[in-house]
Amino acid sequence: MRLAGRDEGQDTLSSCESALKSATENDADSAPGLPLMLRRYAAQHAQDEWLDVAEYCSGRFAEGSLSSALAAYRYYQLSQQREDSTAPHSALAQDGLNESELSSLGFDSSTITETQSSAIALAEDRSAFALEILAAKNDNDSTLLALSDNQKAVAQTFVSVNPKADDPREKVYSITNLLTHTQTIDDASTGLLAPTASAVLMNCARAEIAALTAKTAQDESSGDASSDDGSASDADTESGTTTATTSDAASDTDSTTTDTASATQQMTRLVAELVVLRAYQAFKLGYPAFEAAIFAPTK
Repeated sequence: MRLAGRDEGQDTLSSCESALKSATENDADSAPGLPLMLRRYAAQHAQDEWLDVAEYCSGRFAEGSLSSALAAYRYYQLSQQREDSTAPHSALAQDGLNESELSSLGFDSSTITETQSSAIALAEDRSAFALEILAAKNDNDSTLLALSDNQKAVAQTFVSVNPKADDPREKVYSITNLLTHTQTIDDASTGLLAPTASAVLMNCARAEIAALTAKTAQDESSGDASSDDGSASDADTESGTTTATTSDAASDTDSTTTDTASATQQMTRLVAELVVLRAYQAFKLGYPAFEAAIFAPTK
């Protein structure tokens, strides 16, 4: 695979390029044509590599996270053919997102904004409410009730990130569509017919992608607007002490910036895993699991 814009003699790949190359190669190897064991192995690795794409590649968060979910579901299907109950490689796709996995990262406003955490909390809570209604309409379906409980816990965790902010969750949500489409529904984003619960989860995943990518776009647009404070230090170059102090301050700033960037990257990875989880669960409940469905232009 030759990456556009790269010189033939340039061998060193960036983290993004390396992840994208590996993910696309393993995606191809997991398709029909190779022995089942090799396809399963490739799908397992493609899942993690697409997550790397979501984490490292600017502008590819949706592609990386949703492709990772497809790879996870492909791995699940191939495992079923071998009568192997092993869950996808990611622990998230096995048991759901544990609240401690979010809390332990110590999110704060430097890595996730109030708007972003509120949007994710609202998406999770809205989906939880819908699944609870659908469970009640389907003989208290235990799978849907468990998913609903997990989403409520995740919503609470994201609300706690900014405890001083207004709680975005609502006591009730509109259920008109749910009451008239308790089994299947036309997905509002694509127009495809899908099981209602699966469409609810996929819409949740899309809302979380929108929350993350909106913040990323904002960060990138403001990244070029650097401070002009450097001119003040130039004016003070006659003082060796001032120069040394400025240098130390710059070093501290660089260290802080690196730490913040690392924490933000960690947060991006976790939100990507949450998106993977919701999309994967949607596939297991019957949402169309092919690229044209999940990457179709919004209606």
